[in-house]
Amino acid sequence: MTKSYKYDIRVDWGDCDPAGIVFYPNFYRWMDRGFWLHFASQKLTLDTLRQRYQALGGPLVDTGASFLKAARPGDILNATSRIDEWGTKSFRMGYRFCKDEILIAKGFEVRVWGILQKNGSITTGPVPTEIKNLFCS
Repeated sequence: MTKSYKYDIRVDWGDCDPAGIVFYPNFYRWMDRGFWLHFASQKLTLDTLRQRYQALGGPLVDTGASFLKAARPGDILNATSRIDEWGTKSFRMGYRFCKDEILIAKGFEVRVWGILQKNGSITTGPVPTEIKNLFCS
């Protein structure tokens, strides 16, 4: 089982469409934020990933979401991120967004372990065991 990371999101008017509900791409933005916050909770900032592992974080290769209830300006969404699955060169992040313990939306991202080559190109490489162990409970 992996550690989860919790963060709150205050829905602002600018997050919403003309109907006054969250415009769906914002959930993808909040999932991306969740990825970076989750890694930062283990002291894995982009600078650390580049310096220590020559990694670019986790380039995104797949994503999806389900939108179950509307969220409106002023709502506080309790977001949770978790690494649901580790592959050799990839990992799947799961996200849940709740308001007052009611599930509003859920989503996922599949990311690869991106390695920066000396010539500037990016390849995938195995996720270091050390990284995987940081997220185990």
